[in-house]
Amino acid sequence: MDIKQLMYFISIVEHHSFSDAAKSLFITQPTLSQTVKKLEQEFNTRLFVHDSTKKQLTTSGQLLYKEGKILVKHFEQLTQQMHQLQTTSKKSIRIGLPTLFAMEFMPLFSNYMFSHPSVELTMVQGGSYELQQKLAKGEIDLGILSFPKYEATITLEPFSNQKLGYDISVVVSKNHVLANRNSLTFEELATQSFSTLPNQYILGQFLHSQAKKFNIHPHILYTDDNWEVVLSSVKTLNTVCLMATQYQQYYTDTELVWIPLKDKHSFFPIGLATKTTAETSPLVEELIQLLKKYDSTSNIKPNNCSNIH
Repeated sequence: MDIKQLMYFISIVEHHSFSDAAKSLFITQPTLSQTVKKLEQEFNTRLFVHDSTKKQLTTSGQLLYKEGKILVKHFEQLTQQMHQLQTTSKKSIRIGLPTLFAMEFMPLFSNYMFSHPSVELTMVQGGSYELQQKLAKGEIDLGILSFPKYEATITLEPFSNQKLGYDISVVVSKNHVLANRNSLTFEELATQSFSTLPNQYILGQFLHSQAKKFNIHPHILYTDDNWEVVLSSVKTLNTVCLMATQYQQYYTDTELVWIPLKDKHSFFPIGLATKTTAETSPLVEELIQLLKKYDSTSNIKPNNCSNIH
């Protein structure tokens, strides 16, 4: 006898019918009949009074039903405890990073998850400004985030490769009046309409801070937190947008032109972010060390190093 046979038998008893039990178990009635026959052969006894229209239990059937329910209950409790044990024993690491960094570091994350099957690595994507706030609140364990640092309670340590980061391009449609320019300054965008990432992204913050610096009131026509949607709107709405140049390799729309932004603040280094007061677990520390080693071979590098200040 196995647990499935016992569960089938109990279902027949409680439904008072082979056909109703079969429907509830999503199996055929002959399967149940065969199960009962095997049980009766194994115990060399009848479980049901077969000459009754309503299935009545024999004394042996009553005993099997009574004790069988206890066994099934214990089995279900054991199964639940085993699943809970598996869940609680799995360690979780929450790492925050913008989409660009997630794509660039994915080979490392994949290798880490493969070599650490007991670790659940959750990647929380969003803007660096927003993720700094999440880190400060303890909602993530670490981050790969852009400078500048806004939160006083976090540490943002630059990678040893100081060129690791992204620079900014002005993206326009190939039919736009600025499409033939080799480079652009922010001041030259004063009269343009913008598509932009929102303020929880560093680029959204950058647009507003630069506008304030040059006493410009930017005409923002469209805002979205999906960089692909923002780029798509540039062509549709004939706007301009400020976007990390490195996204160009993932968005090969020939209708768009990427023009370097000529500005001493147009390069944003990235670094490893942790909460200053939080105790770092050994697993998180191991991942941090892997990330530090990985930065020397990463492809997140500015396409135009002349913009670096």
